Amino acid sequence: MAPGPLFPIAVKDTRLPPLDGAGRYVVARNGLFLERNTPLFSAGVPLDGEIPGLAAHQPWLTLRLPRLPEVLLEQAMGFFRAVYRLWRGEAILIIFYAPPRDDRAGRYALVAPPQLLHGRRYSGRFWADLRLDYGACKSPGAEFIRLGSFHSHAEVGPAHSGIDAHDELYEAGLHLTAGYVDSRFPEFAAAFVVGRTRFPVAVESVLPCFRSPRPAPASWLAQVTLACDRACLARPIAGERRSPGGRI
Repeated sequence: MAPGPLFPIAVKDTRLPPLDGAGRYVVARNGLFLERNTPLFSAGVPLDGEIPGLAAHQPWLTLRLPRLPEVLLEQAMGFFRAVYRLWRGEAILIIFYAPPRDDRAGRYALVAPPQLLHGRRYSGRFWADLRLDYGACKSPGAEFIRLGSFHSHAEVGPAHSGIDAHDELYEAGLHLTAGYVDSRFPEFAAAFVVGRTRFPVAVESVLPCFRSPRPAPASWLAQVTLACDRACLARPIAGERRSPGGRI
């Protein structure tokens, strides 16, 4: 067994008693502190790094979630494909989950939040840019809690981009992405975020095998709004290239 800490550990919930002794560690809302008391000085300083006398610890995660039902995955892919085929854009769904209760199993629900596709028009068609903004949405029921998000990367791979990873650090929960959404063999990626720590998740543990898309609820497409960021163009700009794997 590893030896204990050099000093006692105090938790600051409301206030701390005066320091009595050579020192102590203080666990506070804004981090870990070391307080020292010597004949020459008394001080409290932030502690960053290892704590002498304690064993190391590592982040860990155990998920107790069932896989998303096949019908919801197929509807999600139907929605992502529709948005891509109509506007070459990305799309997002919010994942809700009702935990098991009494004799009722846990249940998933997907909700399309209001989402804004930025882009331009040319040749009589809207073409989405790299940007997708979305707003808040209501829970589908009192028993449901927000679990995370499921968003598409249009025709590029499902790997979470640096921007995705940064944005998701501030939203605890399950985050799924779908790539190559208009191909016969779309691909998926999954991660779970807790306290700004990101854990890769095996896709097969949270998603069933995808077979084919099915039409999404019309209410989902009704949440998509288009915003032209440039003047309408009669034809594409020579050499212009679009990459839809952008910010959500």
